[in-house]
Amino acid sequence: MAPRVTDDQVFAIIDTSLTDIDVFINTANRIVNGYLLPLNMLDEDTLTDIELYMAAHVLSVADPRTRSESVASAFSESYQGQWGFGMKGTSYGQMAILLDTTGTLGKIAERGFPKGRPSMSVLGYLPPDSTPAL
Repeated sequence: MAPRVTDDQVFAIIDTSLTDIDVFINTANRIVNGYLLPLNMLDEDTLTDIELYMAAHVLSVADPRTRSESVASAFSESYQGQWGFGMKGTSYGQMAILLDTTGTLGKIAERGFPKGRPSMSVLGYLPPDSTPAL
């Protein structure tokens, strides 16, 4: 599925010197399509908003926001966000989590991305002669 957001929409919420941000938009699109779209629980406008904030989050990880600078006796910079906090490490990731009313992004933020593709298992035993015909 094509991205829901444009460069201009992302540039409207995040200040960056980068000019080509398609990779960040595409990454956000894959996250939304892979984890939220299959749930069929969020409307398209909400998915678009989440994708927008996810794109800004991924971009801000690659191009960190400067929070403060000083040049007095020595050059110093500090950056917004906290490394190692995943989606909770930026205000953009936090907004994406807040917009996701399914709680999926919040769970990912707590536990990390699941390995492999999502799957469902059913435990139980079906005798060979009771297997339903396909």
